Amino acid sequence: MLLRQVLLVPARPWQRGTQASAGQRLAMVELACRDNPALQPDAIELLRAGPSFTVETLRALRMRFGDHETLWLILGADAFVRLHTWHCWQELERLCHLAIVPRPGIDLAAAIPPALQAWWARQQGATPGAGTCGGLRVLTAPALEISATAIRRMVAERRSPRYLLPDPVLDYIEDAGIYCQEGHEP
Repeated sequence: MLLRQVLLVPARPWQRGTQASAGQRLAMVELACRDNPALQPDAIELLRAGPSFTVETLRALRMRFGDHETLWLILGADAFVRLHTWHCWQELERLCHLAIVPRPGIDLAAAIPPALQAWWARQQGATPGAGTCGGLRVLTAPALEISATAIRRMVAERRSPRYLLPDPVLDYIEDAGIYCQEGHEP
């Protein structure tokens, strides 16, 4: 699987609050992408009013790029095993392929919930990425113990997350005082 471009889309999380504003999250993504032309920040979810649902973002991207373009949604195995809880999740198969990144402690084959087993079973033996949507591919990659939640916790606890995110992003977080516990300076 070779991708020409990867869009990094800061979300407008509706399940939980956020300590960083939409503008700050977009700025961090822009800084993370700045030295890699294959990575492109996209504010599509931040420009839309109301809650941000992945299916709506994929519908908009499908409209932008057309039905002829192959779209991949890259997500961690931890997110994939909860996919059936997402808004209109069944529609994803008609909008994109899924690329699943391993996560520590998750045996993906054993963790597939009943709602996803049919999709999973259809993909066994299929050519990953055939067509423009509907496929599912588990990527071969190290299962790294890196998460946004852990990074935010480290910053709040005044422990350095250096090497877990690009230096310009870390500098921005420190300069803006994002994710610091109340009463602490960055």
